[in-house]
Amino acid sequence: MKRLAVGLPALLAAWLCSACLAPADGRLDETRPAGVTPPAGVNSPASPSRAPSSEPTPAGKPTASEKFQEKTLAFGKSYTWDDGVTVTVGKPAKFMPSEFAVVEKTKDYLRFTVTIVNKSHKPVDLGLTYISVQSRNQEAEHVFDSPTGLNGPPDTKVSRGKASEFDVGFGVADAKDLVMEVALHDHSGRPGLLYSS
Repeated sequence: MKRLAVGLPALLAAWLCSACLAPADGRLDETRPAGVTPPAGVNSPASPSRAPSSEPTPAGKPTASEKFQEKTLAFGKSYTWDDGVTVTVGKPAKFMPSEFAVVEKTKDYLRFTVTIVNKSHKPVDLGLTYISVQSRNQEAEHVFDSPTGLNGPPDTKVSRGKASEFDVGFGVADAKDLVMEVALHDHSGRPGLLYSS
């Protein structure tokens, strides 16, 4: 046992000395003494250090963001994210704001019915929903009008297995030129959606 204790430091010292005599280009001498294993963190020429693999994931079912990038949805169509939450934005319908609505005069006022169905494992917080509309490359005005039922997304949570439906209204420059962005910001894994006329 005593001979082994004396032999190990000597063996380690011999290996370190051979490392000190390595060529100037930084490569270790490939003729390492038999039975000597380099300390952790030292690479040998036979097993050079490699960067983490960046190989593409195998072809299969596209992710929600990939499916989203493939096309823009038409009004009236539904979309389901990977976690099981589905959104549907109904086709636009014209309306006239009530006398209590504070809105700027514009050509058309449109309302959309938004339906959220939650088949995920967690509640969906609709208070963090973002909806915007552009018409003729101009930001449309969001109309809040309680007498006509336009209060925006409700400040509630949709429980697992439940659904919620609400209406939103906008004053737009052209009812036939619409792009709507919808995002449920309570979950970063759900990319925003685009609807277009």
